[in-house]
Amino acid sequence: MQDLFQNYVSDLINLRDSFHEELHATAAELSKAMGDYSQRSEAALTSFMEKVSARGEALEAAAAARFDQFRGLPANGGLPNVSDGPLAPANADQVRVAAAAERAVADGLYVESDADRKLKSVRPMLLVKSDPAA
Repeated sequence: MQDLFQNYVSDLINLRDSFHEELHATAAELSKAMGDYSQRSEAALTSFMEKVSARGEALEAAAAARFDQFRGLPANGGLPNVSDGPLAPANADQVRVAAAAERAVADGLYVESDADRKLKSVRPMLLVKSDPAA
């Protein structure tokens, strides 16, 4: 009976040792996999940030070109040389808008003053009560 018990205990010890060895191997594999994942994630993040930075620079250049177009400047050029004189509008629409703006300013059509910004006086409102329906 004691031999049977000793065999059972030795089997349990062997099982425990093999379980610990397998657990240790699994933990080592998991640790290695996590390290590899961390390196790949860092590389992917670096690549993504480089692409975002390049895209941001491209968007800034495109926005600057569109802003130049909005101001009537050529999209591919920089700021004009001020000593060259005033810029001529590029198309007929710009000529008409510039002429209308000059006329409006000359005629005094839109002159903002402090009176425009002040609040108008408000008339008092009367509260009218009605009789409840019968």
